[in-house]
Amino acid sequence: SISDILMLPFAGESDSSSCSSSPTSAAIDRLQHAISSRIDLSFNIPEHPGLSFFGHSLKSNAVSGRYTVDLPDMRMHIGLLLGVIISAFIGVVFATIIYRTMILNNIGRQASPLRKTMVGTALFLSCIFVPYALVDISGVQSQSIRFTFCICFVLYMFRVLEAIFDFVPTGAKSSWGVYCAYFSLPFDMIFDEKTSKPVMATKRDLLNGQITVAKSVACIVLLCSILSPFGYTPFGQTNAGEFYERIVLRDYLDVRHLGNCFAIALLFQQALALGDAVIGSTIQITLGYKARQSMRNPMLEATSPSDFWGRRWNVLVHAVMKRGVYKPVRRYSSAVVASLAVFVASGLFHEWLVHVVFMYSRASVSSSEVLLGSNTAFFVWNFFVIVSERVLAGTKGIQSFGKMIPNMFIPFLIIMTSLPMAHWFGNPYLKGDYFADYEKCLFLIRKV
Repeated sequence: SISDILMLPFAGESDSSSCSSSPTSAAIDRLQHAISSRIDLSFNIPEHPGLSFFGHSLKSNAVSGRYTVDLPDMRMHIGLLLGVIISAFIGVVFATIIYRTMILNNIGRQASPLRKTMVGTALFLSCIFVPYALVDISGVQSQSIRFTFCICFVLYMFRVLEAIFDFVPTGAKSSWGVYCAYFSLPFDMIFDEKTSKPVMATKRDLLNGQITVAKSVACIVLLCSILSPFGYTPFGQTNAGEFYERIVLRDYLDVRHLGNCFAIALLFQQALALGDAVIGSTIQITLGYKARQSMRNPMLEATSPSDFWGRRWNVLVHAVMKRGVYKPVRRYSSAVVASLAVFVASGLFHEWLVHVVFMYSRASVSSSEVLLGSNTAFFVWNFFVIVSERVLAGTKGIQSFGKMIPNMFIPFLIIMTSLPMAHWFGNPYLKGDYFADYEKCLFLIRKV
């Protein structure tokens, strides 16, 4: 039945028995078992000598042996698809309200500031509380599914703010259909600089989109297959404390701690890149709009902290926060205050994500394990990194030092400004078992 299909991906572990008894669930179980049993995806890795890196030793023949490829969980993919569809439908409703009450009425005359504020405030609060209602209605326990539909509402929050303060891109206001696509879909729409119309995807764009998806899948599968056996902490447990504890440089600069932080940061980058590539390619194929790439390999190609956060890491979120937070605050204050507002807002919406994804209606997660506040601390730290860059970038000493460093080492120095504190951001996801849930969406290489 339709209700079985809708509830299938959302059942928690405690509901597995009832879920498996439904005809739809049983049919999917049989289909997945039939596929996995008839296709032999196993292979062998030959013997190898011992290795040592970052103080971590790898015994001889530690990775040699027989491996198999686990297939993705079809229920997870159904859940992810439903999460995006439901969120997009709600986004279309929000977009219609904004277009009719705030944008259409503002064409040719000034819309009532009070009306815009009241409508915008109601929609902004809806963006915060509707995901909680979706969790209650569906009973979804999967962190990945929760994260997927929550990301859409994060974008809606800042697109509501840009509508309140009149910073919606001109091209997005050209028609109701264009604005609905711009507002409700989690992609970065590109507008022609001369005509302000949405740029449509060419055949080359479609091909490049498919290639990007294939590359992203290969990278994330390889990365998760390597990190999963280690619980996503490949260099073991370290002593770096939480954000509210005293910072001990010896612990924060421990190469094992830095190695763990780098692994998680790279995993975040590739996971976001995969989601961006899949959604962008799908929109290009179905709707024809060209999608801007949001993740631009910041971990390995950034040339400065500003380049990392402003032009490479999650450009989509950067764009909506620039129009929804930075420009409105900048209208009344300095660039430094506006930048601080952006980083604080980024920290707060990440705290909201942590609460909805890991803490709300999930008895298996303790508040002593997943902490609120660490994400905000991480982004405030990076605000001070950006301010320091602006202060020091023009000095002769820094310019001379920059010329002396080979280009290949610059990204390493850039990420080192934040890498020691990266566990402030990653710990909620590690302790909330996000990656253990996320890997169910992927092909995963496991040792037999």
